Amino acid sequence: MFPVMLKLKRTDDIRKSLMDYRRLVTRVDRMVRRIRRKYRAVIACRKGCACGCRNLSILPIEALSLCGALQDLPHSVIATIRRRAAAVSFWECPLLRKGACSLYAFRPIICRTHGYPLLTHYRGQPSIGYCRHNFKNMPSIPADAVIDLEKINGSLRVINASAVRQPDRVLQLPDRFSISEAIFIELA
Repeated sequence: MFPVMLKLKRTDDIRKSLMDYRRLVTRVDRMVRRIRRKYRAVIACRKGCACGCRNLSILPIEALSLCGALQDLPHSVIATIRRRAAAVSFWECPLLRKGACSLYAFRPIICRTHGYPLLTHYRGQPSIGYCRHNFKNMPSIPADAVIDLEKINGSLRVINASAVRQPDRVLQLPDRFSISEAIFIELA
């Protein structure tokens, strides 16, 4: 069964937030490229690797970015992606086609950083998680290869709050969307 189509009007606030989001994505991409260049020999993750691709949950600003990119595709491709989105489970990303992301240039931040060493905190303790295929045979993860995910997520939350806040009201959107749900948003 297909999810309900969510139609939103593209306001100036949403446009500005999308530009801010793209600037954050550019900063994240620079960080990832720097790590990839320096540690090329021990990083297996790359375009075409679908090891960690899932139907993840993303913030509304990321969902808006995805749906904006989706709308630029031919209608037949959109229909194919939406059929897949209606049928996949959590364990499958609806954007994967032959092991590659259909909207690679517009993938969410978690997809861009997945597999790289990510610093998070769990129960007040720092924790670094990364793909088991990366940094093999290294005694430890180099400090300059670690991405502070909480710092990125802090910026992302601020940008997201700006997108859902409008001068006279707050858009009534879920706190998070699955990638499949994001595919059923349309911006007018």
